[in-house]
Amino acid sequence: MSEEFLSKRPLITGMGAALVDLFADVDEAALDALGAPKGSMTLVDNARATELQENVHVHTYRPGGSAANTVAGLAGLGMPGGFIGKIGDDELGKIFRDNLTDLGVTFPVTPCDAAAHPTGNCLVLVTPDAERTMHTLLGASVTTATQDLDADLLDATGILFCEGYVWDSPSARAAFTDAAARVKSGGGRIGFSLSDTFCVERHKQAFMDLFARDIDILLANLAEAQTLLDVTDIADITAAMHAAGVDGAITCGSDGAVIVRGDEAVRVAAHPVATVTDLTGAGDQFAAGYLCGVARGHDAATCGRMGALAAAEVIQHFGPRPEKGLRAVFAEHGLALD
Repeated sequence: MSEEFLSKRPLITGMGAALVDLFADVDEAALDALGAPKGSMTLVDNARATELQENVHVHTYRPGGSAANTVAGLAGLGMPGGFIGKIGDDELGKIFRDNLTDLGVTFPVTPCDAAAHPTGNCLVLVTPDAERTMHTLLGASVTTATQDLDADLLDATGILFCEGYVWDSPSARAAFTDAAARVKSGGGRIGFSLSDTFCVERHKQAFMDLFARDIDILLANLAEAQTLLDVTDIADITAAMHAAGVDGAITCGSDGAVIVRGDEAVRVAAHPVATVTDLTGAGDQFAAGYLCGVARGHDAATCGRMGALAAAEVIQHFGPRPEKGLRAVFAEHGLALD
């Protein structure tokens, strides 16, 4: 992406569920007792959400949502951003909106009636190995629809980055289709995160259609990509991306990531950390660092390194968003953004 292009369409706009994350520590036995598949993201209704929260101790509340986390990370890197999502007119909705707007993110939204659709939330159960198991009440986020789209925001968007969870809402799915068409018509690019393997399994054919037709930049971990493409080897994944003309990043945990750009497939190492506290948001922040690199025109290896540094920062503390300024982190490792 050229600097001239960025100057005309400066925003990286995320689209996804507007959620507030609720964190609770559990041991393996408690996780089993709750009937939660470890490492999964399970959609729950109001009754199940209440039951789960009554059986754990929630110690931290933080604005979340996968694409929103990425946009927040990008804001911390000095990248102008926007967000498309729906909140309720309740306290959690205010917390979510104020957090993004305080970061300088453009978030044009009309909250819906929280009595019918409260702001969505995600209960994150963290086990001692730092793995997270999520239970998501989508709430107001399922009401995102085409009429919620802001034309000025889309016309300023150079990269529209959507999370796969959007496909769990038919109206939000339709809104994404309309938003993507408008962004692409103006020369923008479409980024897409597969979100998790269960999400891929729920929407596999739809995601394959997107992969073949609409996606320019794919963000996924190895298991998600394997599930989507029905392959096991990373070389087969990169070959499929090359054939489809899709760039992107396939993250492989402690084994780093593979960055695909044009006919390249570059392996980058994970950035080492002394202690892994919570893996929540690792993929979201990798996406932030990587997309920042793409938007600034860096090569594949540098984009991957930026993603690895952002992910390394977030896994050293609780919560899905950076606590330490990412610009300072990057500068410490020779990646000045000015």
